[in-house]
Amino acid sequence: MSVPGDLGAIPTRADVRDKIVALIGSDQSREEIANWAALWVRQEDPQIEDACVWEALKRLTGADLRSSRTAYLHSDADFVAWLKDLGDS
Repeated sequence: MSVPGDLGAIPTRADVRDKIVALIGSDQSREEIANWAALWVRQEDPQIEDACVWEALKRLTGADLRSSRTAYLHSDADFVAWLKDLGDS
């Protein structure tokens, strides 16, 4: 299933898990992942029925927030906690 706007298939737990793992491994930038999540969160009707996926997407929108010019608000420890909160895919 997909939503209007060519976003593709609605994210699953596995998709969100992959994004969090990419954050931890620095395989994708924080900004890329935050922007990806924000595209879903900003939809009028994203059609995401899995509450864990929805919460994870909302968290991921803040993956690129900074606590200062040189430091990010969230650390790898936060991302690991988010992964645990997501549960099994």
